[in-house]
Amino acid sequence: MAVFISHSFENKPELDNIVDALVLAQVPYWNPTDVKPGSSLRDQLRQAVEQCSLCIFVATHRALESSWCGAELGAFWGAGKPVIVYLADSSLADEDLPPIVQGDVWERRISRVAARAKELVTQSGEASVISMSGAAHVGNMTIDQLERLIVGAVSLAAAQGKTESRDATSETIGQAAKGAAGRMLEGIRATERATTAPTDGWRRRILWVDDRPDNNTNERRAFEAMGITFALARSTQEALAILSKERFSAIISDMGRREGPREGYVLLDAVRATDQRTPFFIYAGSSAPEHKREAVERGAQGSTSRPQELFDMVVQALPEDGVA
Repeated sequence: MAVFISHSFENKPELDNIVDALVLAQVPYWNPTDVKPGSSLRDQLRQAVEQCSLCIFVATHRALESSWCGAELGAFWGAGKPVIVYLADSSLADEDLPPIVQGDVWERRISRVAARAKELVTQSGEASVISMSGAAHVGNMTIDQLERLIVGAVSLAAAQGKTESRDATSETIGQAAKGAAGRMLEGIRATERATTAPTDGWRRRILWVDDRPDNNTNERRAFEAMGITFALARSTQEALAILSKERFSAIISDMGRREGPREGYVLLDAVRATDQRTPFFIYAGSSAPEHKREAVERGAQGSTSRPQELFDMVVQALPEDGVA
């Protein structure tokens, strides 16, 4: 198992220092000079990421501006492979780092970076615990897809942190985003299974009903990262008017609105009077068992106040290609 060094090509001195330390510690690494001319750089980097067991990120201002570095970090993070942050630029602080590594322990001393790399490579070789299926899926993504994966996971983590009344600091969001990565990958797979035919655009479109749509910005960003689009309605009347013209893969509604404290059920009853098949979810301020039970008894597919649970329920309900 080898080490991948994510760096800006403009930071060759910093790269050389890391390479020297790895050689001294007898840690195998993927050498960027092995790139073969006449072949796709993207494909060669993708193959290197899949084969390496961990990444050392040489953090500099140039590296933070590099879309290639962002894609490389996203690939390792999404595959569940460890990333060691070498803070090569002394002017950088934790909050300057990409969200997916904020809150992680970073290191300024090269000797300790090499020692930790050797430890992780040894553990990886002995345990063989890397999920190759996840690595392959992430490795096949484009830079744009990896960026959307990162944005989606961070957005979902921020939404969850807000619901749990935790301070949405860079550290808490960065840590929570790692746990959300798996959900985002599954969500992306779900939308990939839906047709891309223009006439079936409803399969990737959701109606979200809430008189305060700004409260759900992070949740929508997470869904949008996996290819979902939204129509927004602020009232039951507006929602029904939209539903009379469009078809959706799902409907998400709050409960209490200016119209009434149980307006979510008013909308649900109106929808179920003519439509029994479109999945309907209540996203409100309670996840109590009795509220979940009542929602299902009334014809909803689920009810929750937790962003991650909402995300999971909606992803599972998305129609696959060929399902009318």
